[in-house]
Amino acid sequence: MEIWEEIADDALAGAERLVAEYGDRLFTAACRIVDSNSTAEDLVFRTLEQAIAHIGQYDGRSQFFSWLYSIMLNFRRMDLRRRGANALVFGEELPETEDPAPDPAEALALQSDAAAIRAAVAQLAEPMRVVVVLHYFEDFDLLDIAQLLGIPLGTVKFRLHSARRKLARILTQTFSVKTSSN
Repeated sequence: MEIWEEIADDALAGAERLVAEYGDRLFTAACRIVDSNSTAEDLVFRTLEQAIAHIGQYDGRSQFFSWLYSIMLNFRRMDLRRRGANALVFGEELPETEDPAPDPAEALALQSDAAAIRAAVAQLAEPMRVVVVLHYFEDFDLLDIAQLLGIPLGTVKFRLHSARRKLARILTQTFSVKTSSN
């Protein structure tokens, strides 16, 4: 039985399965676009609550996680409108490295590079930042991003291209300053 069917049949059991299967992934995604873990937790809670309450609106045309992610993005947009902000904040959470025990110098360099990348992504305008996060951190393909955001595929491609160029400029400056100070 698919998760949305289980939620429709038995909300409690479906909710438990929803949290077990998607809670951590949504939290990780939320941490990448908000400024604190507590804000991310609140965003995930509201997303899951909304998904359970409106499970009948899921039509199966997109991936279930895409539908959940779109609910989460809508909540985030509403929060930003209420606060009068015009940009998403890139969270401090980073994916774990593949090597669980790199040598200390390498770990420090990776941490420093990751911080520089976070800072660079944080400088992007919201439309570019959302596309970067969805594509590079959530592994969405471009067509899925277009559908999720309700924009043409060409717009997604343009935003991603523009974001790459801006990130390249920012990171080139960051790392050239870093190497010249060493």
